Amino acid sequence: MPSFKLEWRSRIGNQVFYALVVLQIAISAGILIASRFLRSMDSTVLTQRATLTSYRSRLDGLQTLMENEKNREDLGTQRAFASTLASSLREFVQNAPTNFDNNSTTIAAQAVELQQLAARLNLDAQWMADYLRETADIEHSLERGQSMANIAEADIQALEASARSIHLWVERMDLSTPVLLLTTIFCMVWLKREMNLQIEHRVKIEAELRQERSSLENRIQARTAELQSEVKERLRIEQLNRGRNQILEMLARDEATEEIFRVLVEVLARHRSIWSCALHLLDGETLRLQASADLPEKLVRNLLQLSAGLAGVPELVALSEKKTFILENLAADRKPWTELLRANGIQSLWSSPFFGPDKNPLGTLTIYTRLQFPPTATDLELLETHCQMASMVLERCHLQEELRRHAYHDSLTALPNRLMGEERLETAIRRARRIGQSVAVLWIDLNKFKQINDVHGHSAGDFVLKEVAIRLSQRLRESDTVARMGGDEFMVVLEGLPGRADAEAVSASLHETLQPPIAFHDLQLGIDASIGISLFPEDGDSSDALERNADLAMYEAKFGGHGTRVFSPALNQATIDRRELEVEMASALENGGFELHYQPQCDADGRVAAVEALLRFTHPTLGVVPPSRLIPVAEESQMIVPLGNWVLREACRQNRQWQLEGHPPVRVAVNISAIQFARQDFAERVAEVLEETGLLPEFLELEMTESVVVKDFAESTRQMERLKRLGVSIAIDDFGTGYSSLNYLHRLPIDRLKIDRSFMQALNEPNSSLPILEAIINMAQNMGLGVVGEGIETTEQMSMLCLKGCDLFQGYLFSRPLSADRAITALQAGNLGAAKKIAAVAS
Repeated sequence: MPSFKLEWRSRIGNQVFYALVVLQIAISAGILIASRFLRSMDSTVLTQRATLTSYRSRLDGLQTLMENEKNREDLGTQRAFASTLASSLREFVQNAPTNFDNNSTTIAAQAVELQQLAARLNLDAQWMADYLRETADIEHSLERGQSMANIAEADIQALEASARSIHLWVERMDLSTPVLLLTTIFCMVWLKREMNLQIEHRVKIEAELRQERSSLENRIQARTAELQSEVKERLRIEQLNRGRNQILEMLARDEATEEIFRVLVEVLARHRSIWSCALHLLDGETLRLQASADLPEKLVRNLLQLSAGLAGVPELVALSEKKTFILENLAADRKPWTELLRANGIQSLWSSPFFGPDKNPLGTLTIYTRLQFPPTATDLELLETHCQMASMVLERCHLQEELRRHAYHDSLTALPNRLMGEERLETAIRRARRIGQSVAVLWIDLNKFKQINDVHGHSAGDFVLKEVAIRLSQRLRESDTVARMGGDEFMVVLEGLPGRADAEAVSASLHETLQPPIAFHDLQLGIDASIGISLFPEDGDSSDALERNADLAMYEAKFGGHGTRVFSPALNQATIDRRELEVEMASALENGGFELHYQPQCDADGRVAAVEALLRFTHPTLGVVPPSRLIPVAEESQMIVPLGNWVLREACRQNRQWQLEGHPPVRVAVNISAIQFARQDFAERVAEVLEETGLLPEFLELEMTESVVVKDFAESTRQMERLKRLGVSIAIDDFGTGYSSLNYLHRLPIDRLKIDRSFMQALNEPNSSLPILEAIINMAQNMGLGVVGEGIETTEQMSMLCLKGCDLFQGYLFSRPLSADRAITALQAGNLGAAKKIAAVAS
């Protein structure tokens, strides 16, 4: 029977038994209390009834006495009766029940008055009246006493009825007591049976528990042994992990490879007390011992170098088979090498090769045991893991060497990079400071390199950089350093030069070396350089100072077109001036400090057909700053876009104002920078300016150089088509100075070509540019394009262009650039006299 049923039945039986016992005790106590209460009530009833009976008898006697004596008229007899009646009343009051106190008190007072009346001597009418009144009151009091006696009788009867009810209840309880007693005895017997069943069940459970406890103790002992084994294994694993972490930390700290290998074999050898370990690296066809742990010194000397000719060497066997080689019992392998190992206490071994990412063998890792010990799968996995770590260490070593090479050399030109160049410069400075010599720094920047990249692509630019690196390296001494500092900039460090003149001579030779064009496919790419020179210790005593000053000199050479410049304090001042100019330009752009001048473009009859807007800026101390100086500063400071937007808006606004003032409408030509044109929203910006100023699109012409257009030909074509949809005209400025003009010209949506002023200047030279001018004009006419000649200063230039069919002319021969106020005069006249005269001569 299930234990919970036994417990449930026992619990119910106990509760019934306890309830019966409590009920029996309660009944016994109730009977006892009721019996006592009943006896007390019977005694009370008897006492009260005896008292009431005595009271009634006396009351009846008094009433009878009153009836007998009430009608007597003899006064003497009445006074004697009053005295007797008073005595009887006092006795009656003394024996009256306690609950008749109120009436007894009244009768006692009446007895006193009656006694006083009996004592009076006179028997007059007043006495008689008092006597009669008192007797009447006494009768009334006796009647009331009779009524109270009746009430008391009723109360006694009610008390007797209650006593009879209690007596009946006690009799019934006495009858139920045997039944309860029998029930209680039955419960006790039943509970004893249930307790016996529970005892038997508990004995059975205890036996089962003892058996389960014994089984549990056996399992605990077995699990404890397993846990102890697991703890030992975990300790070995933790020790192994600590070793691995140590190896990884050593890798992170970039420690020596030899030291890392030493830790690796020591970690592996510590995994079991009977293990020793050796790591060999492959060098050609020979395995060379790189690290060992717990091996005898004599055996280590034999393991230093394992040549391919040795027979029976486990490491060589594993390497040739490219898998783990296992010898569980060296005694069974009767070979000279195994005998050598056994002589040094080795009984078993297993050797595994490890490989690089390209699957080429790198070396072997071998575990030797001093007891015969067949390897488990875990041991072989452990060996394989350490082989992978050894391979990782070697790969890290090779990677570090590669990174070191990349960190100090330029990947394109194979020259030292900026980092190595600066280190060599610092080394040269320390050496020069120690022996009292000079060091020259040449900072080289290639001119027009960006155009080569833009026009012919980065492959051409990369080829140029490689060729320049070769030429510079071949020209310099082995003790000199040439480094690529980034982009198209190079630095040359020259040691042991006597002075500046020698540095300038080296710079001149470098110019000469770079002068021949570079052949790239079917192109001949011309290259030139700007070189800045600084010397130690005159121009600086640190590498930073020398580099900065050489860079300043290079910029001066580049902007000034000098080829080579040597640093001087004045160049530093020039840099300060450029920074001041930049600040002033920013302030002028914000506060309206720029202005536009307009140079007319005339036809052959001298009529003004268009004006070109030219930027002008007056510096507070430098005066009028030419555009050739403004534009580089604006481009360098990223000011060119907002400045170009201002020029476009101001030129359109001024042209529209002239039209509103009634002047003849003309086109206004605005130069667009490469950065402006490259913006995706340039066409939208032009449309906004036209809408804002109210100028019709046909009165706006945008001028762009060839280099701007060919930088991204496809995008430039899309941008021009968007502009053409607006209705503006487009002109190619400085035409003829680009690289592949004819290749793209016929595909561009342009309206006009502007011949560069350099062709005008070369008209009268021995190698005249006239054939080129004639070819350009004929080509433009065949393509339906207009032609504008720039830089016309003489009548001969004008006459020649008129004969060849040039459409428009611009230059000092007609007018210098004019302010807006002065340009009104030319617009009002509509004709410039000089042009008219020239036209007459040409005809």
